Amino acid sequence: MVAAPVRDAAAETVAPTARDADAIDKAVRTSPYTAQVPTRDYELAGTRLASSDPSWAYTELHPTVADLDRAEGVLHRTDGGWKLVQLGTYEVGCGVAPTAVLDDFGLECPPADATDPNAVDPAAVDPAAADTARPA
Repeated sequence: MVAAPVRDAAAETVAPTARDADAIDKAVRTSPYTAQVPTRDYELAGTRLASSDPSWAYTELHPTVADLDRAEGVLHRTDGGWKLVQLGTYEVGCGVAPTAVLDDFGLECPPADATDPNAVDPAAVDPAAADTARPA
């Protein structure tokens, strides 16, 4: 009997060095995305680097208080160091990280050609909007 391989996101990532882990922690805690949250109210966990491009990192923010939700963060390292580029609870990394990186982290995004069935056509609400959307 041959078993199908089970996808293991951890196998497609690598642990950061202590230096990178510290820099990632600092980037999260000093980010504008977390500026309104006291640093003692969350801790970082599960920090990993993408195997396909280790200049991308994933981490989880676990609350240490009852009135805060868990969140996921995607960071990118450039010449300026690590920067938290997206933080959230849904579709994190979509539109900012390469597909291979998203795959490494096990993050899922809607297809690029997907449309929101609840989206409202601006022209249906304001006919003038249709005029501004048309080329002159």
